[in-house]
Amino acid sequence: MVVLKASVKRILSLLLLTVVLTAIPCVALAENSSAPTDEAVIDFTAIGSITVTKYATADTVTVENPAGTGMKVQSINKDIYRPIAGVEFKLFMIADADALKAYYNGLDQTEYSLNNFSYENGSASFKGSPIPAENIKEGTTNDQGVCTFDNLPVGIYVLKEVTAPTQIVAPLAEPSMISVPMVNTATSSNNGNAKWVYNVHVYPKNNASTGTVELTKKDQNDSPLKDVTFELYKKDFDENGELPAGDWTKVTKVGEESNLTLTTGADGKLTLANLPAGKNGTQYQLVELSAPAGYIVNQTPLYFKVNRDFTLSWNSNAGEKRDCNNKNSGATAQVNDPKTELSITLGNEQPSLIKHVKQNGRDTWKTDEQYRLDDEILYRLIVYVPSNVAELGTFEIKDVPQAGITDSESSSDYTVNYGDAANACNASLTADNYTLTKIEASGNNGQGFKLELTPDGKAAVAGKYIQIVYAAHMNANAVIAGSGNGNTASLIYSKYIGNPDDLSNYTISDEARVYTYQYQITKYKGSVASGNRLGPGVEFQLLDSNKDPMKVVRLADGEYRLAINTDADNDTLDKMLTGSNSTILIQGLENDTYYLKETKTLEGYNLLSEPFEITLNVTETTDWTKGGTFKGSEKAVKTYGDTTYDLDEALGTSNIINKRGFVLPQTGGMGYLLFCAVGVALIAGGAALIFGGRKKKVR
Repeated sequence: MVVLKASVKRILSLLLLTVVLTAIPCVALAENSSAPTDEAVIDFTAIGSITVTKYATADTVTVENPAGTGMKVQSINKDIYRPIAGVEFKLFMIADADALKAYYNGLDQTEYSLNNFSYENGSASFKGSPIPAENIKEGTTNDQGVCTFDNLPVGIYVLKEVTAPTQIVAPLAEPSMISVPMVNTATSSNNGNAKWVYNVHVYPKNNASTGTVELTKKDQNDSPLKDVTFELYKKDFDENGELPAGDWTKVTKVGEESNLTLTTGADGKLTLANLPAGKNGTQYQLVELSAPAGYIVNQTPLYFKVNRDFTLSWNSNAGEKRDCNNKNSGATAQVNDPKTELSITLGNEQPSLIKHVKQNGRDTWKTDEQYRLDDEILYRLIVYVPSNVAELGTFEIKDVPQAGITDSESSSDYTVNYGDAANACNASLTADNYTLTKIEASGNNGQGFKLELTPDGKAAVAGKYIQIVYAAHMNANAVIAGSGNGNTASLIYSKYIGNPDDLSNYTISDEARVYTYQYQITKYKGSVASGNRLGPGVEFQLLDSNKDPMKVVRLADGEYRLAINTDADNDTLDKMLTGSNSTILIQGLENDTYYLKETKTLEGYNLLSEPFEITLNVTETTDWTKGGTFKGSEKAVKTYGDTTYDLDEALGTSNIINKRGFVLPQTGGMGYLLFCAVGVALIAGGAALIFGGRKKKVR
């Protein structure tokens, strides 16, 4: 009977201790350590531990508290629980192994209850007796909210939370009574039999004032932008509601142990969850560090405040307010308008540039085309201007052609329009909204220009497209056929906003090419055969398809090019002469029909009866390599590779034959005089015979 009572007493004590452990505001779970072989029997010589993991939750969150088992939780829902650093605990040993053994064996009637524990002004006692210093341990939770008390002998302990960070708004957690070891029957490893665990885990919780900010990054096309990185800093307001002087404290994203750099995901989102508020609120500073190459990074800090009433205030730093309503961004909370949830949408924008040349004689635009030397060439640039262009230190458009092209100097040859889409630039941007500067020709480059927007111009076209159409022409340095004549436009713009220490730029470039060709004639006599070339000195006049004369400039023996508008009148010619090899080479032509009017030929040969028709028909194929990605700080929309032709050397050729003329007899020569003399002699002889015969008859 006595044995039965003792057994019942032990069971009741065990149940009482379990009730105490599960009734206090903590979740206690444990892992099996170096327990004795017989886990149902206490090893009173063993050494154990108590690991405290401190979590906070907002008071609006309902958390299910599983019964304390002493086992370690394998997975924590970090959307509900947030580890709290800086919580100070004290662990008091109120019963050693002998006392615990006597208690469990019914030999000690001590009531181990928190009602018998007292903690006031830093002093602790149990049942009125002070707890000696050697039975007290202290610890503070780290960044993961963890504090571990090691090397604990078997006994009964009281865990007391003594201080907590300022974001804790509810009272401190109540003391917890914990035994080492702790009984655990909630395991299947022993088929439901009792098990003692010596390394105990407890999870006390507090309500804390926190806030959550959701940031969404999008590009100018309203698409999510991933891999935008940030750093987060904080300062607690003092008792006067002021931010103290000194540096900001860098903080991590909740739930990530050492990640001080925060990055948007594939959906463009970054969630800053459960950010704590200090006693008088906490100011947060979010600074954008980087974005995918080509996108402008705005490093002007974003400020928001987490208040003690679980609300957030946007733009909470006086004098440093940032408007987030950039292109395609969502609405945000304003100052003095606290929100329980704060969602911010920010736009990162990447400008763009496209260049084309107008198709000769048509209203379409191409990447390459052919022209004559004397023709006006029209180019077109389309540029997307970011909505924050006014904040960029650099935003300029440059056009630098190769040496064979000259961009116009006259401002009247430039038209600048803008609109909401690349193909809808219908509004005119007046000349006082931009500056146009000539870039002098030098080396391998021809004369170009630079265009920059004025402040009023930036305001007018922010977040829109601008279209620049301008005139140019090929000059005397133009490449004939071959690789053609390139003209490259570049957009140079700042990488950063709000960072005066970094003035680096991005560059986007695009190119168009124009070609011009040549034609050669060879002059023959009689037939096209070896040795039948007519020789130098045959004169021709070049006519266009309407048979209007065209002026030329002599380059060398038998070589000419079309005259251009910069040639002086005394250098231009109306006629061309075949060279020593009986040829004329004409450069600077486009595909078309031309005529050669022969105005002088060699002696004994007839002029052509009508102008000789020649047709130039060259097909070129330009090989472009498509770009589209940045290499470092530069991106080429496309890059020139090579040009191939359907004709050898892109040279049109014709042979022109001259025939000998018909030669009439000449008057006034010796044959004529002799004929006349013989005639006179015959007449004289006839007259003598007649008159002589008459005399004889009279006689």
